[in-house]
Amino acid sequence: MSSIVYYITGHGFGHAVRSNQVIRGLRKARPDLRIHVRTTAPAWLFPQPVLHHSQSIDVGIRQQDSLAMGLAETLAQCRALHNSFPKLIDQEITFIKSAQIKLVVGDIPPLCFEIAARASVPSVAVTNFTWDVIYRAYLREYPDFLPVVEEIENFYGKAALALTLPYPCEMNVFPHREPIPWLARFSSLSKDQARAKFKLPAFATIILLSFGGLGLERLPWERIRRLREYFFVATGKTEMSIGNLLILPDEQRQYEDLVRAVDVIVTKPGYGIVADAIAHRLPMLYTDRGEFPEYPRLVEALRDCATAEFIPQSELLSGNIAPYLQTLLQKPPNWPAVPLNGAEVAAEKIIKLLDNG
Repeated sequence: MSSIVYYITGHGFGHAVRSNQVIRGLRKARPDLRIHVRTTAPAWLFPQPVLHHSQSIDVGIRQQDSLAMGLAETLAQCRALHNSFPKLIDQEITFIKSAQIKLVVGDIPPLCFEIAARASVPSVAVTNFTWDVIYRAYLREYPDFLPVVEEIENFYGKAALALTLPYPCEMNVFPHREPIPWLARFSSLSKDQARAKFKLPAFATIILLSFGGLGLERLPWERIRRLREYFFVATGKTEMSIGNLLILPDEQRQYEDLVRAVDVIVTKPGYGIVADAIAHRLPMLYTDRGEFPEYPRLVEALRDCATAEFIPQSELLSGNIAPYLQTLLQKPPNWPAVPLNGAEVAAEKIIKLLDNG
């Protein structure tokens, strides 16, 4: 029985969600494959029999919530992580050898590719952006990110292969790249079945407020509830039902069923939720997320592949969303045919490298 390890950044839920699609593709193609996951993303996001280990080997971006970034804290934690590299690398190489790992997959902690190289096993990146590109965008304000960026570039350069998702950021840091289609999850339920599952009203216009694992508690909930023509659903720390607002627990193992149940999604563009919208042909009202290099690429994807409308953060956070929802719901549908079989393609390429390694 072959074993691989999948390192996943703990930045939000999106990286874990799309990695899950690849993992399912791998298990379908190779049922006897033993898959370890090392991440700070919670274990409930991953299906059995994946072997989950809580382990952090990257920083990502530190955020107070889904829209607010803490760059000074991010830089400080990058420096602290760098200081721990010798011990961390030795620890992970010991794990790789003891678990008889034959291949490392990363989405996309830079250090995992350095670890793989030192352990003499091949590594594969699966991503639409890299952290060096993200941090480089902040060099003017935080020039001390430069050594972090340079170190990350060196680590990424040791990947044997990068599987690049649609609408990627600059990927030249990887010597060998192959594009793959969208990684998307699909609900097996009809809209009526999905609404029944979550006890949602059968005939309302339902709006999903989706802000990932980091949430957005500063939304003006009382003003939103006054929009009686809509029913709102979100996830949060505490389950709650008040009039036309339902808050479900964060632990939604089949979030795609919630996506299937609604008529519109309000969110910031992250890869996972954009893929969800495209896969389920769900109109999206999206806001900006500050200086984040992935954002314009995903906005381009929404313009090309989805029915979407922009709302400024100031309008969203003040609760003035009704005019934007009306504009979105009146738009002509834009749903061109888009390949969504990235999980199967990625699994095929990963297994090929595993077998040839």
